[in-house]
Amino acid sequence: MMKMTRQERRRLERKGIDKTELSRIIDYVVKQYSAVLALCLHDKLGFGKVRAQRFMREVDEVFDSINRGYLSLDDVIETVEKELGITIISREG
Repeated sequence: MMKMTRQERRRLERKGIDKTELSRIIDYVVKQYSAVLALCLHDKLGFGKVRAQRFMREVDEVFDSINRGYLSLDDVIETVEKELGITIISREG
């Protein structure tokens, strides 16, 4: 799971969301998003099982690097924007 700042944890706890519940929510969202990615890779780009699994492992390795503090999500977003010219938008508010 991604590390949160103390301020973020306190804000969620005030709203009644504890660490366990947040972890459950994140796991659910990650599973759903991963399924959508795998389906798009297969249906839209012709990936088979092996290539889709290889892609998902690569994604997992990037998240592992983030969790270990080697990268930040801001680093990833900045790299995608600079190297690919793709702007990552937020779905918030």
